[in-house]
Amino acid sequence: MVYIFTISSLVINILIILLVPIKLTRQEIYITWMFVTLNALTADLIFGDILDLYDLMDPGPQTYDLFVQITLPATFGILYLNFMPKSKKRFIYYLLFWVIFSTLFELISSYFGYIVYKGWKLWWTPI
Repeated sequence: MVYIFTISSLVINILIILLVPIKLTRQEIYITWMFVTLNALTADLIFGDILDLYDLMDPGPQTYDLFVQITLPATFGILYLNFMPKSKKRFIYYLLFWVIFSTLFELISSYFGYIVYKGWKLWWTPI
């Protein structure tokens, strides 16, 4: 079930990226991909492996999990930057939407077994 959830999430994100007008340049997409992927890998290494607060799927490193870490967070980062509004007032609502969305996505990820909490609390996520 976890594989269906992660692949479905990735396919939906890629379809959105392919079907909507992209405002970002190719260079911005590559930089976003690299930055978000390195950030996600570093956070999961610190909080998941070193502090042992959660596991992604099963304990220990896995090839499939690495694939998901390299692709899924980066697609969310590209979507986040692509639709970012320019006005400050709209940005506050936009940021609030993404905080709520990402927290709900983490909750759903936990439900499908992608994230297995061992000490992490869901309410720490938006902080």
